[in-house]
Amino acid sequence: MSEVVQSDLDIFTTLVNNGWKESPNITRKYSRCFYKRFDTPSCCFENNDKPGVQLQIAVSTWQDTSSMELELCAGLPDGTWLALLNYGLPHTVEAVEKLIPRMLHMWEAANTITQQNTNA
Repeated sequence: MSEVVQSDLDIFTTLVNNGWKESPNITRKYSRCFYKRFDTPSCCFENNDKPGVQLQIAVSTWQDTSSMELELCAGLPDGTWLALLNYGLPHTVEAVEKLIPRMLHMWEAANTITQQNTNA
């Protein structure tokens, strides 16, 4: 069974329809980047005025095939930064969005460990 692949336009349209906001990213000039904030118990220590944490989906095209990368980059309570990058992803927005809970769990686990180490 072959994998379902969405076109660029379908990917962009689906992301926007699902509440993602497109914004340029100067470190990813080769990609169109979309951002969305998710409710989590922990927030980025640099953006503690905003609830939850923000994720990015970067969409790149090479040889008429689009690919997506899912990224979370945020500050931990000890002042260090964590960048979680998930790549080699499926080729539909629906399949990529199903991976978001896993990334949010990794974010919370990193916060829990950081807090335990700070309190030790």
